[in-house]
Amino acid sequence: MASEMNIQDCTALGARKAFLLRPYKHLGWGAAVFAVVCFFLMLFLNPFIAAALAFLPAFGLYYYLESRLIVVECPNCEGDINTNTPWECGFKGCRNENVVDFPFVHECEHCHYPPKPYVCHHCGALIYFTSDRQTTHAAKRLNPVPPPVKTVVVVKDVGADKVSKQKDEIRELEHLREKTRIVKEIETIKSKPAVQPPLRTEVQYMRERVRRGVENRQSLTDQERELLEEAREKYCNDPEALAQAEMDIREAIFMERERLSGGR
Repeated sequence: MASEMNIQDCTALGARKAFLLRPYKHLGWGAAVFAVVCFFLMLFLNPFIAAALAFLPAFGLYYYLESRLIVVECPNCEGDINTNTPWECGFKGCRNENVVDFPFVHECEHCHYPPKPYVCHHCGALIYFTSDRQTTHAAKRLNPVPPPVKTVVVVKDVGADKVSKQKDEIRELEHLREKTRIVKEIETIKSKPAVQPPLRTEVQYMRERVRRGVENRQSLTDQERELLEEAREKYCNDPEALAQAEMDIREAIFMERERLSGGR
């Protein structure tokens, strides 16, 4: 575990890029130290001995950099969010506990969805990892699994008097009546068809248009570029409407891509 001093502070927008590039950067620093130290030692020692000695500080630097913990600061409460926090995927509710390889600044280990916002576990505000500030499918800290509930067995006194037995029977009948009422309510609720919330008009329109484009063998990338160009031309004087249109387009493209890949 990295010490409290061995951390790498990142902004929310730069955290994902920092995580993806860190192996290459750290390997480059290690290689640079190895080359410099090895060249210096070769002036005095055998090349093989110099290379062996130069490997030690190079590997030490690489290990130190690689073991650094990435920390993201919440822009709302300025609290530190460690990226090794177990988290729950906001797209399919997957549990992510392998936080070394799949932190919330990267992607879900199971459905491979890259979360765009994260719910700060200090203040509850959203931390955005992309510039489009998408609010849907937010990742959040993973709650621990609750311990199993212990069953308490109550042993009745068979020698209780008649009045006590009658009270017990009345309580059991009341419990049975309440249970029957609840069961009927549950059956009534289950019998009602589930009402799916309708998609926003613009998203539905975009999805239908994208689906027609797919049927005409037009790639999703070309469709996304074409739709974005139309939106930017249409809303060139309205930044808020343009931002909403771009979000609707990307959501329609993403949902169509999920449909084509079978939800994987």
